[in-house]
Amino acid sequence: MKDVNAHICPTCGGQLRVDLEHQMYECPFCGVTFDYDYFREESVLSIAAQALTKKEFDSADRAYGFMLEKEPDNFEALRGKALIAMNITKIDDIRRLDLFSKIDYESVNKEIDRGIESSKPQDREYFTVMKDIVDSGHEFINEKAELKTQKAERDHSQDRLNDIVYERDSICIYSSQRVRPKKAVILTIICYIICCLLIFLGYKLATRNPYAKAEDLSKYETTQTSDSPYQIHDPYGVGSNDNGFFVAFGDYQDYQDALEREEQRKIDYDAWEESHKDSGSNLIWILGIATAVYVSIVIALVIYGRTLNAEISKRKVKVDEQADKVKAREERIAELKAGIEQGYKRLCELHSVIE
Repeated sequence: MKDVNAHICPTCGGQLRVDLEHQMYECPFCGVTFDYDYFREESVLSIAAQALTKKEFDSADRAYGFMLEKEPDNFEALRGKALIAMNITKIDDIRRLDLFSKIDYESVNKEIDRGIESSKPQDREYFTVMKDIVDSGHEFINEKAELKTQKAERDHSQDRLNDIVYERDSICIYSSQRVRPKKAVILTIICYIICCLLIFLGYKLATRNPYAKAEDLSKYETTQTSDSPYQIHDPYGVGSNDNGFFVAFGDYQDYQDALEREEQRKIDYDAWEESHKDSGSNLIWILGIATAVYVSIVIALVIYGRTLNAEISKRKVKVDEQADKVKAREERIAELKAGIEQGYKRLCELHSVIE
């Protein structure tokens, strides 16, 4: 009777009392009743297995716990407790890689370690293999998270490297694809010559003598005819011709004004030229300054290009190292997946032997 009264309710954990009249156990706390056969080993394991299949983990856990109180080395109870800790109903679920991101690694390990310590010697390998699978799954999740981080870092470094390469190639001095260094030198010289020509033409245009253009006197001239109103002797000889004719002018006063303006223009022209005799040296100075600026820009680009090249080399090494780490981690993940699959197959073999 003492053994009977010591039974615990699997539902609420209360102490069961015996009903001799109906030959069953009754829980005074939750009202659940159990047949006598419930607490036989076969019945307890069967009920626990049914509860586990229905994902009634609490009920299954209590039933397996009750079984282990009576028989601490019971394989089915130890195995069931490990499955419950992983929230799975059958051992096939241990193959699912997403399972290991959902389980409580410490509590699962606790139940598996209990199985290793409490199981019979012939059953111990089963729980050892199960522990190896869980450890591999836990490492798989960690490796997968690290792989994601490393891939993000590698991609970021690769993007930055591509930006620097593009920045270097846009200089067109160190580009290894679009413009070779030798060709870049030729293009630089051509650009320099074009710049000098533009400066020369601009300088000539800016320093052009404003009195260089002579006034057109021919618009005041008309050919002499017999009925011309005026016959004027041309003192400059510009109106005479080989036949002895003289030029007649429609408006003599306008012509005289034009001649005066032309004389003044010549005087102004000579005076302007006299005051700008050093224009050639100014042009040389301007070209020299432009050359110095151009050379400075080229040198700055060369130095900047070398700096970018050094940075590119440095970042390439970093990207290669990160790529190697990613590859190594991917290989490790593949090994873990294969190990989990092999462990599962070994579990199936061991389970068939145990049964």
